[in-house]
Amino acid sequence: MRGNEIEQGVPARNGHNRAPAMNVTRANRYGLAAVGVCEAPVSTDLAGNVLMRQVPPSMYRRLQPHVKRVELSLDDYLYRPDEEMEMVYFPETAVVSEFQILDDGRTIEVAMTGSEGAVGLLSVYSDCRAASWTQVCAQGTALKVPTEVLRREFMANEVIQPLVSTILTSYIKQISQKAACNAHHSVEERFCTWLLMLQDRCAGDRLRLTQEHIARVLGVYRPSVTCIAQGLRDDGLIDYVRGYIIILDREGLEERCCGCYTEFSRGGLTEPPLIRKTQNSVF
Repeated sequence: MRGNEIEQGVPARNGHNRAPAMNVTRANRYGLAAVGVCEAPVSTDLAGNVLMRQVPPSMYRRLQPHVKRVELSLDDYLYRPDEEMEMVYFPETAVVSEFQILDDGRTIEVAMTGSEGAVGLLSVYSDCRAASWTQVCAQGTALKVPTEVLRREFMANEVIQPLVSTILTSYIKQISQKAACNAHHSVEERFCTWLLMLQDRCAGDRLRLTQEHIARVLGVYRPSVTCIAQGLRDDGLIDYVRGYIIILDREGLEERCCGCYTEFSRGGLTEPPLIRKTQNSVF
């Protein structure tokens, strides 16, 4: 791809909350190969990712020729199950979800990563393959680096390893907490928790979302999302227009979410973005 040339991905269309077929033609169609690249080198002081900003200067100078800033479109797939993770992504303004498929074809989110972490980081320390469908849930930028390059640098540097270990531990804790949350808490509680987690990583009140995507996250069908969203709007907690949800009352959402949000916050953002106060009028 030529410098500054952006190839846009096509949003996934999973019908009634089912995963796309696992073949290369459809994978390309749904954005697996549609990640735009900005060829200009990225300096560590300009990196919008917590881990990248803390990489030692000498290491970053060696990494810099390999670091590319990419534009991730909503619903792009970064990995499919059992794929080799040849690139590691460090989200800046983008947010990435990982999904598992249930027996009846529904999907459910098992992890969310924003600027506090990295996607595919486990592959740096082993030859593991992707375990989940990994999809962009909030469009934005990320830094991508070849896994082999990171493996060579991270394994040889004792300074970076404690930070990476902390991020991986938080990631594993999130997956464990998600499993308990998905099994025991109501759909409304999980919906409120997920909106708060996403807003933490997007640092804005207006979230580009569709009910179909939310249904995939929560492991339910779209009518359930419609009913819950209507109730939250009637109570003045959110509003929505086509393709967007607007957070009106964050404190109200915190009262309605499950206790897992506190646990996710403890093990999540290292440097949480500032959440600005919401206003009564959003238009």
